[in-house]
Amino acid sequence: MSSHPTSKAPSINPTFSANVPSTKNVSSTATITARTYYNSSDADTFYHAVWGGSDIHVGIYPSFPAACSIASASQNTVAHLASLINPLTPTTRVLDMGAGYGGAARYLARTCGCKVTCLNLSEVENERNRAMTREHGLQDLVEVVDGAFEEVPVADHGFDVVWSQDAFLHSGDRGAVVSEIDRVLVKKGGRVVFTDPMAAEGAEAEKLAPILKRLHLESLGSVGFYKREFEKRGFRDVGFEDLTEQMVVHYSRVLEELEGREEELKSKISDEYVRNMKVGLGHWIDGRRGGQLCWGVLQFRR
Repeated sequence: MSSHPTSKAPSINPTFSANVPSTKNVSSTATITARTYYNSSDADTFYHAVWGGSDIHVGIYPSFPAACSIASASQNTVAHLASLINPLTPTTRVLDMGAGYGGAARYLARTCGCKVTCLNLSEVENERNRAMTREHGLQDLVEVVDGAFEEVPVADHGFDVVWSQDAFLHSGDRGAVVSEIDRVLVKKGGRVVFTDPMAAEGAEAEKLAPILKRLHLESLGSVGFYKREFEKRGFRDVGFEDLTEQMVVHYSRVLEELEGREEELKSKISDEYVRNMKVGLGHWIDGRRGGQLCWGVLQFRR
């Protein structure tokens, strides 16, 4: 349990239910690992200072990526996903699963007037999210809920859109995640849009082992896995947009930024964390270059 205080604003979304059991009973190794990691001071400082500040996901870069900041590329991804699920209106209710610092939620609230519920398991990130949301004057549109994907503390069929960016890989039971999405979406017209670092079709387990070991996971999801899981729950596959090459660009840019600012960060992030992060980023880069990983946008509809 984090020692950081949690100050929840009054619920702005009727889909949130205080009577739904808290996800803090969810205790898979993967969930515990992710929550502990993202609650750490080192991780919070790294993602806030290096990765982009408001977003913690893979960015979409232009043809000349060196001219694009990590933050701008991350915002490009958010804008791209939003463009795929138009129309988004003030009546649209969005659940962002694994919302991190809430950059996507604030974008949707600011540009479309949507009401967004941010679900995230790190109390530390959630406090930053709440603070940044208040700073932007969006607290009436964005709500932040502590919780995990496998047991979402919201009522049934209350959201029009489920949104997620590079978060489901942290789940130890992705089938349960899809079941929860099925439960919380409206029965007619519900939409799902998400990205996730995934195993490429035909990926070899031993070559994924360094990534899996670091994340305390037995596997990664795949495009085929997600298609099967959604289709057997009655969803229609809208398609997969393959943006895999952006993975190498993004992780290389993050590694370059980290190495370039290493001296500056010495007083803020432990040497051990920096060493481990550089190794971890290298694993993602090597995994993609070896054809073991893929990344892109998946969409499903009721």
